[in-house]
Formats: sequence, structure tokens, C-alpha cells
Amino acid sequence: MVDVVRLSLCMIVRDSAKTLPAALKSVRPWVDELVVVDTGSRDNTREIATSFGARLFEFPWCDDFSAARNESLKHAGGDWLFWMDSDDTISPECGQRLRDLAHGPHKAETLGYVLQVHCPGAEPEQDVTVVDHVKLVRNLPELRFEFRIHEQLLPSIRRLGGQIEWTDIFVTHSGSDHSAAGRQRKQQRDLRLLELELADRPDHPFALFNVGMTLVDMQRHADAIEYLERAIAASAPEESHLRKTFALLIGSLAETGQNEKARELCASALEQFPHDPELWFRRGIVAHKVNYIDEAEAAYRAVFECHGERQFSSRDRGITGFKARHNLALVYTDQGRLDLAEIQWRDAVAEVPMYRPGWQALGQLLIDWKRLVTAEVEAERLVEDAATRPIGLILSAEVAVATGRIDEARRTLQAATEEFTGDADILQAYCKLLFERGPIDEALPHQHRLTLLRPDDPAAYHNLGTLLLRRGDIQPAIAAFERSVELRPGAQHTMQLLAAAKALPTHEPPTNPIPLNSGRIEDAA
Repeated sequence: MVDVVRLSLCMIVRDSAKTLPAALKSVRPWVDELVVVDTGSRDNTREIATSFGARLFEFPWCDDFSAARNESLKHAGGDWLFWMDSDDTISPECGQRLRDLAHGPHKAETLGYVLQVHCPGAEPEQDVTVVDHVKLVRNLPELRFEFRIHEQLLPSIRRLGGQIEWTDIFVTHSGSDHSAAGRQRKQQRDLRLLELELADRPDHPFALFNVGMTLVDMQRHADAIEYLERAIAASAPEESHLRKTFALLIGSLAETGQNEKARELCASALEQFPHDPELWFRRGIVAHKVNYIDEAEAAYRAVFECHGERQFSSRDRGITGFKARHNLALVYTDQGRLDLAEIQWRDAVAEVPMYRPGWQALGQLLIDWKRLVTAEVEAERLVEDAATRPIGLILSAEVAVATGRIDEARRTLQAATEEFTGDADILQAYCKLLFERGPIDEALPHQHRLTLLRPDDPAAYHNLGTLLLRRGDIQPAIAAFERSVELRPGAQHTMQLLAAAKALPTHEPPTNPIPLNSGRIEDAA
């Protein structure tokens, strides 16, 4: 007689009505049971869960994700338990592979399987972070989650002496809120729960790591450094988070201007983890910053050669692909090896056709190299494809400027801003042209609109301040420069213009408010 293996889905929910239908619809065909634990919904989440045939349980929220997830495991009756979030989805291909995996065979010592979570960013064609999680485990009472947030099954597997195996099955974190307000709410919640975690487990390396990671996400790099350094000091060499801790600390050191310290830490971390691509990527960034050009080249090339044993990671997928190629192309440009730079940028946009920085850099290289016919052909090809049309229109205008067809470039970008009203890159290109070639009164409203589309871009406010200063609007110019400095502390050019503006009388337009060589436009940050 053959035993029938059953697979249970375990999920916790709260006010998940917007995302839950897609999640349950995607996973229901591949599991034998849906176990949903509600932690206090005020919308119709519970009704949605039961409409999909889920077994619904209630559990009061107690500031502990592990406690809620363990409640869902407790009610599951399957031989294997699979967990996912209420804003995750799984594709039919991965769903079938998940079911086939659960139905075996399995080694006796295998207690869990690692799957991936693909987390798309605000621009999902370009930004996807891939996170490894133990997401499928045997139904054993000893296997339970730990930690209030960023909850983990791995510690309990290790305590039982069990093993994990790796898979390429993944779920997609489809329902993330990428708005500034949504991100801020999540960050504040995470910090609050992590403070409780540290109160429960003082100086625990995983808790310290997560506090540091959250502070990095909030751009509070100086604060993050303390926690990340403490996490490294408290971590054993085999800790699954240690590689990422090094990578985050290197990044925060570089962001706070401690480039040499970051470079030294890169070398130390790579001695421990010589096959980690993110550490090599970080080394390339830091080496390039401090002008060790050959070292930067070697680091980026090493990214593509990392083939070590698979380890837990949380990594931007572009690090091992188009983003590394883009950075390597910048290195080649500084070396004067423009032919190699062109190859890397072409490979980058071949990998991700919507990668605008790659197209912009490639287009500028062709223009600078006086290969204007080639640049125009590329622009026409991009314009013909609806997905890349905005990129092509910008490049077409840049070619027109390079060949002296200023009015044509102006018409192209004006029409493009009307066709793609919310496209900040197109508006930035139009603002640049008007800044350099157009009357101030025409440039100003477009530059102001750019600050609305890019409220966190210091260059947009710098350029707005420069235009206002040119026109003699002293107080608005000061406000724009102050906002730019707030976003980019220590920017010397902006601070010089701010000081010059504050020294001017505000009752009448100045005859020469800024030095002539300060009238250049700044690129987007």
C-alpha cells in the first residue's frame, strides 16, 4: 500500500483583502489544504479566505510574527508544510514543481527545502531582490519559527540535526507597497518589533543584523554602522546572515565617506567569503570611488566568475548581471577603453531591454564618439517598440542636439512630455534642454514639475534654484537650494550658490546673481 503524501499551505493574514485572492488562487491547485490564521482583520479578509475553502483560525496579534506562523503550523494536517505571505503568488510552473517536490522522494535527514522569494522593486523589469527562505518543511512539532520579525525555521532544523536542500522554486512578492508612505510604515513597524526582539535577546547577532538592515533601508547609514559592526562581532563564521552583514556595512561606510575603511573591510570579508558576488560588487564600487581603477575592474570581472557553494543570500539580481556590466563599463570609460565599455553596455541592455541608465550611457558614448548615425539608428529602433519608446525619444533628441538640430530636439521632447506625462526621465531631458537653450520663463514651470515627480532628487531642486536665481527670485531660490542641501548634505556647488543667494538683496533682481560658470545643469541624482 502506498502512503498518500499531503501538502498544507500555512498563511497568516491581517487586512489582506487586496492581495489575498490572488495569493490563494495561485496556490490552491497545488496544495491539499489551506490553513489561514487571521490576526485581527477589520476588512473582509476572513470571508475571502473561507471562499477559497481555507480552514480559518483566529489568533490575537501579539507583536510576534513567529507566534502567529507557529499557530498556522499547529493546525496543519499535511505531511509537508509550505508557507507564504498573503501578498505572495506562485506561478503554475513553480506550483507544479512544489507539489512534485513534496511528493518525494526525500532523504531521511532532510527536514526542509529552501525556496526563493522574488521581490520586485518599484521598477520590476530592473529591480528584483532574490531572498532565500526555508519555505517547505516536514510537519514535526519541533520545527517552529523563531524571532518576532524576519522569522526563521533554520535554527530549529539545526537543533534537530536535520539538513536542508536547495531548490530553484520561487514565489513572487507581488503585493508590496512601494509608496514612500507604505515603506515608512513598514520601516517603523520593523524597528519597533526589533527593539522588542533585542529586549528579549540582548546582543543577538541576527537581531542586530536586522536592525542594521532596516536602518540602511531608511538611509540612516551612520546609525546602521553601529548595529552592523556589533552583529559581525557577535556572529559565528557559519551564520547565514554574516555575508550580507559585511555587504551592508561596506555600503554604509562608503555612504558616509569612509571609503578606505570600506575598502579594507571588503578585503577582509572576501578572505572569509571569496566566492560571494555581492562582496566583489561592493569592492568594485568602493575601489572605483577612491580611484583604484584596475582594482575596480578586477572586482567587477570577479562577480561573473563566482561559482562557489550555494549559500543563503538576499541579493539584487542585477548584481550578477546588468548592473555589474554597467559599472564595469564606467570603469572601462575611465580607463579610456571605450570599445570594451560599449560591449558591456550592449550586453546590459540586451539582458534588460528597459534598462534606461544603460541606454543613456550607450547613447552618450556613441554621441561622444561621433558615431551619430549609429546613435540615430538605435534611437529609431527604440522608438518603434512601445516598451522602449520613451528611451528612444530621449536618445533621438540628444542626437538632434549633437547635430545642431535644436528646434527638432525641442519639438521631440515637448511632444514626448505630452505623450508620457508622468515620465520623469523625459521631463528631465526636456528640462535640461530648456535650461541650456530656452528662456527662463519657459524652463521654470517644467523644472518645478520635475521636483514634484522626483521629490527626493537634490539635483532637481538645485537646478530649480539656479533658474530662480537667474530670474532674480531670491527667496524661492534659497528655499530650493536649502531643500537640495537637505537631500544632499555637503554638496559644495549647491552650498556656494545658497550662500551667494543669501548675500543678495531680495527687493530687486540682481544684475549678475551667479557666476557664469555656475550656471551648468546638474544631472539627476
